[in-house]
Amino acid sequence: MHRAISKTLQVAICFTGLSLHAEFFVSGFSSSRVYRYNETNGTFIDVFVPNTNGLLSLPHGLAFGPDGNLYVASAGNDCVVRYNGTNGSFLSVFATNSNGQLDYPVTLIFRDDGLLYVSSQLNDRVLRYNATNGAFVDTFVTNSAALDGPSDMVFGPDDNLYVVGRFNNRVARYNGTNGALLSVFVTNNLSQPFGLRFDADGNLLVVSGSGNSVERFNGTTGAFLGTVVTNGVGNLNLPIGVVFDSDGNLLVASFNNNKVAQFNPTNGAYLGDFISAATNGGLSGPNFMAFRPVTPPAQPALAISLLTTNAQLNWVGTGFRLEQTAALIVNPTWTTVSNTVFTTNSSNTVTLPLEMDSRFFRLAWP
Repeated sequence: MHRAISKTLQVAICFTGLSLHAEFFVSGFSSSRVYRYNETNGTFIDVFVPNTNGLLSLPHGLAFGPDGNLYVASAGNDCVVRYNGTNGSFLSVFATNSNGQLDYPVTLIFRDDGLLYVSSQLNDRVLRYNATNGAFVDTFVTNSAALDGPSDMVFGPDDNLYVVGRFNNRVARYNGTNGALLSVFVTNNLSQPFGLRFDADGNLLVVSGSGNSVERFNGTTGAFLGTVVTNGVGNLNLPIGVVFDSDGNLLVASFNNNKVAQFNPTNGAYLGDFISAATNGGLSGPNFMAFRPVTPPAQPALAISLLTTNAQLNWVGTGFRLEQTAALIVNPTWTTVSNTVFTTNSSNTVTLPLEMDSRFFRLAWP
């Protein structure tokens, strides 16, 4: 929303970022635990799920459900386990193999249709469960020659489902409504692929585990576009899961050397280890990762008062900051307004001079 308040001062109100994160979680395959880290710098916080009850075996995919709790794919005993999203305490075995369908679950996706989608690697299926009570609903993707060893999966910008075939080095695309096979989307340049995500440009990034690399494919056609992270860069050793952090950087779990490496998703430059082997808190066999999602507060109203020589911008709310840019273009550069902010009972005022050049402002959070 933009509002002109004079010929020389304009205001824009928006939130920064496409996704908001708090705390970072990694499944430890070899230790059958889930570890928690600071979402900004990767500092170890604690072993969030210590597996003292033995219910977690060879954990893979992690997902926070609509109830705020943490769900973990326990591949070693063919179930999905639910833990308290605040303290990691065991709540229940949420989805089981009681119907013989679930065989080595890997990836979990909660969708806004009220269902939990689970990739079942050893029988080449994607199953759906009721997201509230864990009851089995149906087999969404059935066994076919297109899919062999489903690992990670993601719903794309077109709302269709993309599933990695770990054992046939492919990515298959399925109708996001009924699970029908649409195409074998990626057929080359992969070796034991695991994780995949669509980048900001709509292209598909796929982790090639045996190649110790990350490959990029056209998000519309599946054509190979090139290697993003080449073998040797960042010392990846059997990379598995992949996610984007809140700054848009690429995080890759490196299984054999117990770390999570950070890369520029555009040029593949190595940015350092987000979680290093030396300070990982005992992480063994990092597999899949998840950020705890954060719901931003309600957008406050920005009131504007015009005075003789300046303007006052007022809003009520904590945790926001005022930023400015010279022009609303694609990916503008925003800078924090340094003028004094007076805060009384969450009421904020910024006083700015009226100038000849137009400026745009936004309230940013967090």
